[in-house]
Amino acid sequence: MIHPTAIIYPNVTIEDNVYIGAYCIIGAPAENISTWDKEGKGVIIKQGSIITGHVTIDSGVERPTTIDGTFIMKGVHIGHDSFTGRNTTIAPHALVGGYCVIGNDTKIGMGAIIRNRKELPNNITIGMGAIVTRACELWEGGTFVGSPAAHI
Repeated sequence: MIHPTAIIYPNVTIEDNVYIGAYCIIGAPAENISTWDKEGKGVIIKQGSIITGHVTIDSGVERPTTIDGTFIMKGVHIGHDSFTGRNTTIAPHALVGGYCVIGNDTKIGMGAIIRNRKELPNNITIGMGAIVTRACELWEGGTFVGSPAAHI
């Protein structure tokens, strides 16, 4: 199901059993000044993904931005060339920078910010409002909160 107000660019591939809610923008050019005028690599929305509303997902620059069975709540931004894993939940107004890799079974809290080029392992929790910087050390099964995010 794709809501009629969603804007889906031509470079987007959507598999079966996907929900895209109201006012989403998927496949827009990457917010990257050095590649702004180049054709993007698109977005792939894999089976089972739920994208609720007011979500933006930018087209990849080097590879497609890929959403793989992820539940994405309202107001989330996913940057270009990122990958989100299966059974992952991203709460409202979280920001995921470009080139991020988010593992399977991960929870990202409301308003969390994930720095570009950061990799989040499987099965972790990023708390509400947490800021994951380049220097943050993250490991599978951990819970991380604060600014910068630290293990609790």
